[in-house]
Amino acid sequence: MQTSRKLWIAAVCAVAMVASVSTVRAQQTNLLPPDSELVVTINFQQIMKSEVVKANKAILDIVKGKIDEQLDEKGLAKYLKKAGFDVFRDLSTITISIPADRNPEEGFILLEGTFDAEKIEAAFTDASKDAGGGLKIVMIGNAKAFEVSPKGEKSMLVGVLNKKTLIACLTKKDFGDAVARSGAKGAGKFKSETVTNLLQTVTAKQSISFVATSKVLGKLAENAPEGAPQAKMAVEAIKQMDGFSAAITIQKDIDVQLGLNMKDADTANKTAAGINFAITLFKGKVDDMAKGDEKAKVLADVMNTLRASSKGPNIVINARLTFENLGKLLQSLPLPNN
Repeated sequence: MQTSRKLWIAAVCAVAMVASVSTVRAQQTNLLPPDSELVVTINFQQIMKSEVVKANKAILDIVKGKIDEQLDEKGLAKYLKKAGFDVFRDLSTITISIPADRNPEEGFILLEGTFDAEKIEAAFTDASKDAGGGLKIVMIGNAKAFEVSPKGEKSMLVGVLNKKTLIACLTKKDFGDAVARSGAKGAGKFKSETVTNLLQTVTAKQSISFVATSKVLGKLAENAPEGAPQAKMAVEAIKQMDGFSAAITIQKDIDVQLGLNMKDADTANKTAAGINFAITLFKGKVDDMAKGDEKAKVLADVMNTLRASSKGPNIVINARLTFENLGKLLQSLPLPNN
């Protein structure tokens, strides 16, 4: 039982990645559409090489089993094999960006890793034959795009830009613009100043990072089921800020980061000072609670690592949760024992 629980505690650090594998800031932000206002990245290889995962080999088995199961269920496993693509060996990062002024479905997907264009084309061709058609190869700019048209669904364009980059999107304009920018260096240029600012708060070394404007979050939140008070409260809270970022870095411990975009650097600096003052006051109360409460001791440990700082017009709040304390928190959850 102890071994099983330890396994589940460790696995929680990686399973979130699997649950989000179809929905994920690009290392190559210059490829993303300029009107992107939500950008999420999962750094697959960083997680797999983290101390937590390496110290708990069974995590790899859990994650690999889950991914293989999903690929088999969707009939994708045999095509990936033909494409010579192994998720654990060849995939580095997964990114999805979503625009605010267009249909959210017109998102942009970026995969970074190792890709063999010829084998991928052969795999796409086989998949099209098995499905009775639905695949067309078109040239957009100087890149070959596979136009995939599943029955009853919108067509998607998929293309290998180079040995390390694969993109997918719905519109030829987004695909063509990415092809035109693929040789450029430096960060992407976005219409939203908030996105540009917040991308400075996240790094390529983080396991999972998220950047979004209040505009796109409000739009997505408004699609929540009617009558959900939590959703309505979230929409109102979101409207009070320009945008925010969030990131988790899994290594020996788990570093959590939250970024808030303010109107200017002076406001950010003053607000960060106010947050640190509030943390100091609250920490004293938590320390008193921790004298006789094990759960409060965990909170006290986290509070000791909680800090706010300013970075230009952004506020960055950092905290650290040790693997040991994560285990203590999860012990009270109804986790499987087998």
